[in-house]
Amino acid sequence: MEKTHLYLLFFLFIGLISCESKKESPTNKISSYPVLTLNAQKADLYVEFPATLEGIQTVEIRSKIDGYIEEVFVEEGSLVKIGQKLFKIDANRFVQDVNQRKSAVLAVEAALETASIQVLRTQALVDKKIVNSFELTTARNVERVKKAELNQAKAALSDAQSQLGFTQIVSPITGIVGRLPLKKGSLVSSNSEMALTTIANTREVYAHFSLSQKQLNGFLDQYTGRNMAEKLKNMPSVTLRTADGNDYMPQGKIQSLSGVMSRETGSANFRALFPNPEGLLWSGASAILRIPTTIDQAIFLPKKAVFEIQGNYFVYKVGPKNIVNHTEIVLYPTSTEQEYVVKSGLHIGDIVITEGIGTLSNGMEIKPAPISNK
Repeated sequence: MEKTHLYLLFFLFIGLISCESKKESPTNKISSYPVLTLNAQKADLYVEFPATLEGIQTVEIRSKIDGYIEEVFVEEGSLVKIGQKLFKIDANRFVQDVNQRKSAVLAVEAALETASIQVLRTQALVDKKIVNSFELTTARNVERVKKAELNQAKAALSDAQSQLGFTQIVSPITGIVGRLPLKKGSLVSSNSEMALTTIANTREVYAHFSLSQKQLNGFLDQYTGRNMAEKLKNMPSVTLRTADGNDYMPQGKIQSLSGVMSRETGSANFRALFPNPEGLLWSGASAILRIPTTIDQAIFLPKKAVFEIQGNYFVYKVGPKNIVNHTEIVLYPTSTEQEYVVKSGLHIGDIVITEGIGTLSNGMEIKPAPISNK
C-alpha cells in the first residue's frame, strides 16, 4: 500500500511540472505590419539640386595705395553706375609727390635746353675749325643724358599722378554695393586681405549647382545631342525655389558644364542663367534649382518606409513565407512632400513594409496587414 501511495504522489508531481511548463512556454506571436505592393506610373517631376547664386559680374573693390579713408560716397545695398565714386583716400602726400615730380621735370627740361644750346654752339665752332670734333661729341652725349633724365622724370611724374588718381576709387561696373566693413577714417592697405566692398551686377544671376560623377551620366543621358553643346541646348528651362520656399519667375536656362571634375568633391559644376529685372535675387544667396523631368515608370515609395545608413537608403522587403530582408535602394534626387521616387533596387510587384520599420530585423517573419496598392 505504501508503494502504491508513493507512485501516485510521483505521477501527480510530474503532472504538475508538465502543467507549469506549458504555462511558461506560450506560442510565439507573429506581429502584423502594414505593407505596400509597388506599381509604376508615368510622372512629371522636378529633380532638385542645391544652388548658390552669383551676379553675372562680381568685383571686389580694393585700394591700390595705403592711406586713410577720407570719404565714403555710397551706402550698402545702393545701386551704382560704372565710373561712380565710391571712396576717397587721403591724397595730401600724393599731391605733394606730384608737385615734386613736376618740379623735377621742369629742372631736367631746363638742363636739356641748355645742353641742346651747347650742342648748337659747339657745332658752329667745329664748322669754323675753332674746336675739334671731340668737343661736339661730348656736348651731344650730355644732351642725350639730359633727354634720358627727362624721360625718367616724366615717368616718375606719371607714376605719381597714377598714385594720386588711386585716391579716388570708382566703380568698375554697374551693380549693387555689398557690405562696407571699413568706414570713414579707417586705415587701408594695398596688401589687405579685406576688400573695401563688393559690387555685384545682378541684372542676370548665375545659379551654380553640381552633380556627382555617379549622377552625371544618368542626367546627361536624358537629353538628345551628339555633344555637350547640343545636350545643353536641348535641356528644358529650369526654375528656382528661393530660401523662403517661393518659386521664382521667370525661368532660367542651363548654360554650361565645367569640363573638369572637382578633385575635392568629385563632382561636376553646372551653371544656369536667370534674368533678374526686379532685383529679387541676391548674389551669394542659396536656392534650390528645379529641373523638370518625366519618368515613364516611376515607383513611388512613402518616406516613412525608407531608412538611411551612412548615406545609403534601405527598405524592408517582404519575401517568401513573409520573411523580411532589408534591401538597398537608389533614389532619384527628387521627391514629393511625402514620397520618394525609386531609381533602382525595387521592382513592380515587390512588397515593402511601410510602418514600424524601427522594430524590424533582418530575417524576421511578419504577418502582412491588408495590402494597399500604389
